[in-house]
Amino acid sequence: MGALILVVEDNPDIATVLRDRLQAMGHEVMTVGDGHAALDALQQATPGLIFLDIELPKLNGMEVLKRVRKEWPDLPVIVMTAHGTIQRAVEAMKEGAADFVTKPFDTGQISAVIAKAMEHRALSVEVTRLLGDISHDIKNLLQPVVSGTWLLESEIRDIFHRLPEMEAVKAQASHELCDEVIGMLRQATGHIHDRVKEIVDYVKGMSGPPRFVPCRVAGVLGEVFTTLGLLAKEKKVALRADGLEALPTILADERRLFNAFYNLVNNAIPEVSAGGSITVRGRVDESSDAVLLLVEDTGRGMPTEICDSLFTAGAISRKPGGTGLGTKIVKDVIDAHGGHISVDSTEGVGTTVHIRLPIKPPAMRQVAEVSP
Repeated sequence: MGALILVVEDNPDIATVLRDRLQAMGHEVMTVGDGHAALDALQQATPGLIFLDIELPKLNGMEVLKRVRKEWPDLPVIVMTAHGTIQRAVEAMKEGAADFVTKPFDTGQISAVIAKAMEHRALSVEVTRLLGDISHDIKNLLQPVVSGTWLLESEIRDIFHRLPEMEAVKAQASHELCDEVIGMLRQATGHIHDRVKEIVDYVKGMSGPPRFVPCRVAGVLGEVFTTLGLLAKEKKVALRADGLEALPTILADERRLFNAFYNLVNNAIPEVSAGGSITVRGRVDESSDAVLLLVEDTGRGMPTEICDSLFTAGAISRKPGGTGLGTKIVKDVIDAHGGHISVDSTEGVGTTVHIRLPIKPPAMRQVAEVSP
């Protein structure tokens, strides 16, 4: 697929040759003749790639490159140089150029450096997205850890303060609370460890497709409710499950499914007033060989413009300091399972998220169909 390419070259003949070759490859091309014109063009439209001559009038190519790296850090720049100035190209690579080509141009070389630069840009965007998703999850997963640590510290302090006069029943109740908090902390930190491991795996190039294994939805939601239980209790919000135990085992990536439901429930808790509830209901849809899940809250609801963007990269967050990434993460997980997600919301009444998850993901069904 063609890209918009900016060619920055002060020699009209060379600019014309390169423009014609790029257009013949299916790209849209803008051409300018000096460094100032290049920066002006970038203010008007951001291309997918720049071919930049090192030696330019008014503002030289190295200065243009430094400005591009500062203001458009993800924009690939391919520098153009003559055979006698290869050292300048090497300097440009050190300043962040994606690659370089020598004049006169070789069509094969041009095609190769464009493909390499665009692939690198796509990878950079994906890495940024993934790290944003993981950072968002880590921030959320730390919230119950912090809350739980504070409660545990307070409870232990109270125990030691009152120990001489404490009755056996009170001591037992406190012990159970401490055990509950410690269990929650261990579970939450385990999930944090898994998410951090994703960063390491991705950097090593080991990030792979979802790992589908037999999975009980009730078990996944049980972990989510345990992890977020103290936060919900602090907000006086009830977490409820209805019909989940009766659901059949599905093939799913349990870790990703946990992340999806964690984000849904965690996002809902601040929206629900004290005394309200968040309920996850489940049933089987025999006609589509899928499980249907509803995440219902009695919160304040959402206006249409927020609902429309909820499961997109442009999601709007109403939480202080929120990024809006949580619901995009949910959508990515459901898509990876071949499922579908939608939302209904009424302001002042509450919100319901509808999720359909195949009992067996499409990719696994295809494998079963071609197997002997």
